[in-house]
Amino acid sequence: MWKPIFVVIFGLSSVWSELFSENVERYGSNDLIPIVLKGNYSQNYPQIINNTMSYLFLFDYLPNSTFEPPRVKVTLIEPEDNSIVDPLIVVVRHRSGVISWQLPYIEKQQEIKYYKAAHILCPLLSASNNESRIVVSVSTNSLSNITFILRLDIQKSFNVLLNQEVSFNLSPSEPVYYYYSFKQNSSMVLLHVKSDDSICMTLSIQNSSCPVFDSLETVQYDGLRQTVSKTGGIIISKDEYPLGLFIVFVVHSDDSACHQGNYQAINSRTKSINFVVKPTVDFNYQIINCLIVIVIFIFILVFTTFFYHTKGDDLKTIDIIQEEPSTSICSTPVNIQPDNVSYDSSLDETDIDILKSPEPWKDLIRTKACLYVSDLSKKDHRILKAKSRLYVWNLITVAVFYSLPVTQLVFTSQKMLIETGNQDLCYYNFLCSHSFILGPWKFSDFNHIFSNIGYIFFGLLFILITYKRECVNIPNKKFGIPNHYGLYYAMGSALAMEGLMSACYHVCPNHSNFQFDTSFMYVICMLSMIKIYQTRHPDINANAYLVFGVLALVIILGLTGIMYEGPILFVLFTCLHLIMIFWLSAQIYYMGRWKLDKKTPKRFLNHIMTAPNPCRPKYPNRMVLLSFGILINLGLAVSHWMIKFGNFGNYLLILFMVNLILYLSFYIVMKLISKEKLHFWPLLYILLAMIFWSASLYFYVHKSSSWTLSAAESRTYNTPCTFMDFYDNHDIWHFLSAISLFLSFMVLFTLDDDVNSKPTATIPVF
Repeated sequence: MWKPIFVVIFGLSSVWSELFSENVERYGSNDLIPIVLKGNYSQNYPQIINNTMSYLFLFDYLPNSTFEPPRVKVTLIEPEDNSIVDPLIVVVRHRSGVISWQLPYIEKQQEIKYYKAAHILCPLLSASNNESRIVVSVSTNSLSNITFILRLDIQKSFNVLLNQEVSFNLSPSEPVYYYYSFKQNSSMVLLHVKSDDSICMTLSIQNSSCPVFDSLETVQYDGLRQTVSKTGGIIISKDEYPLGLFIVFVVHSDDSACHQGNYQAINSRTKSINFVVKPTVDFNYQIINCLIVIVIFIFILVFTTFFYHTKGDDLKTIDIIQEEPSTSICSTPVNIQPDNVSYDSSLDETDIDILKSPEPWKDLIRTKACLYVSDLSKKDHRILKAKSRLYVWNLITVAVFYSLPVTQLVFTSQKMLIETGNQDLCYYNFLCSHSFILGPWKFSDFNHIFSNIGYIFFGLLFILITYKRECVNIPNKKFGIPNHYGLYYAMGSALAMEGLMSACYHVCPNHSNFQFDTSFMYVICMLSMIKIYQTRHPDINANAYLVFGVLALVIILGLTGIMYEGPILFVLFTCLHLIMIFWLSAQIYYMGRWKLDKKTPKRFLNHIMTAPNPCRPKYPNRMVLLSFGILINLGLAVSHWMIKFGNFGNYLLILFMVNLILYLSFYIVMKLISKEKLHFWPLLYILLAMIFWSASLYFYVHKSSSWTLSAAESRTYNTPCTFMDFYDNHDIWHFLSAISLFLSFMVLFTLDDDVNSKPTATIPVF
């Protein structure tokens, strides 16, 4: 009875045993076999792996691992047939987290394969327990065998000290970072990074907390960062990183982030780095440096105010000495006659042109062999004063409407830099950019903002000097040259606005706001040229609205030339430039009485037919000087076409500056030809202006940044502070150029003081 039952049970058990053993055998043949190895530091572990096995390497933490953290490096042996399809997966578990990567490491954009990678394990700076282990897991899904080498080393010199130079190499798959703490007596430090090669990398400053973002995909998530080619630097404050910081270096797989346009590809992406952390000036020292400059300016203000107070009294008691006109320019004597213009106390600005005289009067002016200031000063001085003041009010209006959006834009850029930590947004001299907190605003480059105070100060000082002279100077139509004080006020205001706009530009200098730094330089140059012209042409008053309209076109042209630097635009601009030069030269040659209209060819032919010697210039001295100026402008156009004077905006500014110098030189030479004298003060101002302009240009040429390049290329120009450990070359340029512009204004202001006592009818026009 029980026998059949036992037979059935035995049969079922045999079948079950056979099925179970088959499953176990099949499972065991494909099972992932873990291999656990106890590892030691500074020892290579070459192993062969495939999808049937995985390795677990166990390492103990060393007692000093907080200041010398472990660095895991895995090298994949590249097969000869390059047959690796499935990557090697490396997972590292340590006491502050888990990190993982795969080999070969493939860069997404360039598809470059890296067969070795290394990562520093983030140290827990507050941890005191060293009992935890480092577990390195290595696995793959590859069917074929893969050979790899694992090694664990100590990252030496991880804790960087003040003034300690550190050198190392890194690659895109082997990022490196170091730790710095403010335990030594220094609340502000400068991190200066140098490299002999131009391989692109990202420098990042991060809080001393884990995890550390040390890959191109994650480095933008925390702290400050900047791209670096050959030079980089960041000034770091203890207030921002009281517990210390990590200095992270990550190399890019190509150089597109560091170089504009085409760049030469470099096969080897191993970059050598040298960096040092140096102490720099703290907040108190910054305040002292600023106060020293302010005190110097106040001293200049007090001295100048006192000096011009005594000088002004002399102007009231000037002796009137009647002189005969010089025969150097004019060969016909001049009869001094009283003006036939009646003056009405009810004149206002609506009586805008008393010179709207009959055509015979204009013909008489045109046919005179020589013009004198009295011929062109028939208007009432109150009308001239009102018209010249229009320059000031137009300038103020333009300045207000121009400065408001400028301020908004640059402060938005500064805010973006602070919030994102992306220091490529602003083109500072990072080796000399001192941050400053003023209420709710933080300025990352305060020294370059503050150094523009010179423009504002000297602009206001020139306005004060002009006001004092206007108060003590009694207008006299019969003697001296009528002054257009409104133009002087406009020049001083433009100088002050140049300082304000330059300060706004330096809040965050970049491609988007470069024109803020130069716009009012165009204004200064044009106002100065108009002032020189109106000195001997008092009644020929350029319309203020037209002048600022032309300036607006100049700024638009400069912007267009920078945005599109093609040959077509340059040819068109050169044609316009040369046409303007010839037209202005004709105006100066004929003393403002030349017109280009439909009758011009007829007048030209009439001159050829009737003049005894038509090829002989009527004013040879003037012809020679103006021809010289035309040749220089032609030379500038040809030179820019061949060698390029930087960007189009710089070329435009050079044209303005050169023509201003040419016109001033023409004026001085014509003054000397007319046997007029240069007094001591204008000579002194000319000499000082030449000295200061030479020094200014030296520091301008030795620039410390360039917005025309990429952010990383601009940093190759970065230099440490050169003056008082607070100012660099560009700051010195700000100070010296402000003084130079002020001295140039004083040249124009005092140039004709020698003719104050001469009758207006004996002062020639040129």
